[in-house]
Amino acid sequence: MRAGSLLAAAMLLTAAAPWAPRLERLAHPTPGDVIVIAHRACHASAPENSIAAVKACVAAGIDGVELDIRHTRDGVAVVMHDPTVDRTTDGHGAVAELTLAELQKLHLRVGSGGAGAALTGERIPTLAAYLEAARGALWMVMDVKDKSEAATFALLQAAQVEQQAIFFYECRNDDLLSRIRPFWDKVVVFPIAFDTDGPLTAAMARCRSTPANLIHVKWRTAGYLDQGTAVAKLRHERVWTATMFADDTAGEGDAVAVRDPQAVWGRQIDLGANMIMTNEPVALESYLSSRYRLRN
Repeated sequence: MRAGSLLAAAMLLTAAAPWAPRLERLAHPTPGDVIVIAHRACHASAPENSIAAVKACVAAGIDGVELDIRHTRDGVAVVMHDPTVDRTTDGHGAVAELTLAELQKLHLRVGSGGAGAALTGERIPTLAAYLEAARGALWMVMDVKDKSEAATFALLQAAQVEQQAIFFYECRNDDLLSRIRPFWDKVVVFPIAFDTDGPLTAAMARCRSTPANLIHVKWRTAGYLDQGTAVAKLRHERVWTATMFADDTAGEGDAVAVRDPQAVWGRQIDLGANMIMTNEPVALESYLSSRYRLRN
């Protein structure tokens, strides 16, 4: 581990005393330890990216959530994936063109939304409210949609939850990295490597993370993960895959995993993956419970 990485890890641990055991777990995985991240929180029976979905994850014992951040016309950070509210609410229009007051009159639709999805009593959450709901309980993967990483970090820091935050950047693209570099040593940072970037072992050596030895991998070429994770597995490094979209895992996505979890989640874990982001976090947790109960 390089000196800079050691210093960053030390600073993270110092700043995050209550969160330190979870950071230690993330940075130094043990065999059989898989971290589960719920994509847009636990939205099987709650609206995606809602406070109810966060609470469902806490209740289910999920390790973390991924959330999407945008700003309203009056400059308030809210949690919303799409540039418009059309899919997930009973309203219409762009988030950036509506005020917070206008947004909070809308009702979120259950699950992934769409015109046929039932309306709920849930409202679009501010980022501040979302952070409070996740405080001390969940990793938060920050997908910043409007290039407001600095403002997002300022909110995290003001809420004193920056130690729970995970930011990411693409190894091939320095633009996003440049926006998180000012607070690099105060949050967890995962680089994303693609199969088109070359061998995974080379990407892990080239693409810096905080703490060291973390990588998020996406691939469309069958066999890429098989060839690349042997070294990471031997070194007990943290390898993160995401199965929401089959195109990011050469067809090994959630749609197959819910029918045959061993064919997707199990196969990836066998190859060295030990952090998985999914739209089916409860099903993944159930599989992991069964997998390791049967092996013990």
